[in-house]
Amino acid sequence: MYYGRKKGIIIAIIVVAIILVIGIGGTCLYMFTDLFKSNEKLFWKYMSKEATSLELKPNLQMEEIQKKKQQTPYTTDGKVEFSSTNDEVNNNLQKIKLTSEGKIDKTNNYAYSENKLEYNNSTIFNLKYLQDGDIYALKSDEIVNAYVGVRNKNLKVLMQKLGISATFNIPDEIIPIDYSSIYKLTKEEEKHINETYVNVIMQNITKDCYSRQTEAVVEKDGVSYTTTSYRLDLSSNLISNIVLNILNTLKTDSVTLNLIASKASELGIEEYATVDGVSKAIDNIIDNLENIDFVDTSFVVYAYKGETIATEVLLKNRSKTTIYIDNPIKIKYENFQEDAEFNVMNIEMITKNTSTQSNFNIKANVDDHTEVIIDISNTGSAIDGTLDTNIIASIIQNNEEYEMIYTGTTKFINELENIEKLNETNCAILNDYSQQDLNTLIQALMNQIITVFNQKAQMIGALSSTNINNPILPEITM
Repeated sequence: MYYGRKKGIIIAIIVVAIILVIGIGGTCLYMFTDLFKSNEKLFWKYMSKEATSLELKPNLQMEEIQKKKQQTPYTTDGKVEFSSTNDEVNNNLQKIKLTSEGKIDKTNNYAYSENKLEYNNSTIFNLKYLQDGDIYALKSDEIVNAYVGVRNKNLKVLMQKLGISATFNIPDEIIPIDYSSIYKLTKEEEKHINETYVNVIMQNITKDCYSRQTEAVVEKDGVSYTTTSYRLDLSSNLISNIVLNILNTLKTDSVTLNLIASKASELGIEEYATVDGVSKAIDNIIDNLENIDFVDTSFVVYAYKGETIATEVLLKNRSKTTIYIDNPIKIKYENFQEDAEFNVMNIEMITKNTSTQSNFNIKANVDDHTEVIIDISNTGSAIDGTLDTNIIASIIQNNEEYEMIYTGTTKFINELENIEKLNETNCAILNDYSQQDLNTLIQALMNQIITVFNQKAQMIGALSSTNINNPILPEITM
């Protein structure tokens, strides 16, 4: 009797242990493997990894430089030079150079730059830019003997004087926009948007939209990978319904409506700067939704050893975009439309950022006959007080290369010296002119600009002896 009870306890312990092992093991399998997960969960798992990999890493070097520019005066100097592997073209390109020198003090709303076009080591055109407070002005001694400026006030009235009647989208004053703030959301705003609109999307996608394929072969960097692919297919009707549901949800979402209106206000878009304006725009989109050409779209993620190695976006009968995540990020765009300007474009992007060095390189190849390369590097830091920038942009086509090189330096200083200021004697402010005098001045300026353009273009051989025709006035005196 005792033995039997003891035996029963042992068996019970064994059974409980087996259940625990199976339960723990099953939980681990579910949490750390893909064995029992649905196609839906696996698709979003690997898609989220792709999205995370595509997130741009913050460039701490340039963020600190931009902060210091808001608080400290600085000077700039730079030059742009050109070259080509075509000897005949190169002989002319190497004679052309653009140079610029600037002084900026943002705390005092001051900025000055002198920009020169040089040809064969001689200055052939000089343009000065000067911002002094709320006046923005340009000057070229060959066109006019004083600055011509605009006061950043009552701009609607100025536009009306110039004959522009549709001024409803023109603000009375242009306020500089901090574009970085436009994309910033609080954690509460992000949470609200995610919870509200992700649910709308997920509720409209049924499980039969998801599928899986084992042993899907993917080529990456010349290596074949046997992967498992997870696919989401959305018909054009389904996409239309999702968009409609999102818009209808947005109409009753006061939090997001106010957020959109505030961002529009920051951008100076008065039409959508109120909740009522945004609501009217939403109603207009809904009314015209049937005229939008939605296309059957598929998303495919390829998983290999628990990681996403490639993603595809397919627009039926139109295109396929394949993204390979790594550093470099590689994107292949294939165009299936008969009237397409190109068939295949390959893009490769590399980024590398530290506190004192940042590099960005992008290379695009179109149908293996045109290649565009842009390389940007910044060396220095806000602490050092100096930043050196180099930009190389080149186009290679038909075995010929055309290259543009920019080199520039930014230096932070304690105080700007020998600065030029604007006043009534050296600047004609367009806002202060009557409509008749303003039109006369603008016509005279245009005439003189055309005259100078013809002279300089012929000097460097850019034009034939035939000039651009316009009534020409001699030197304009303010």
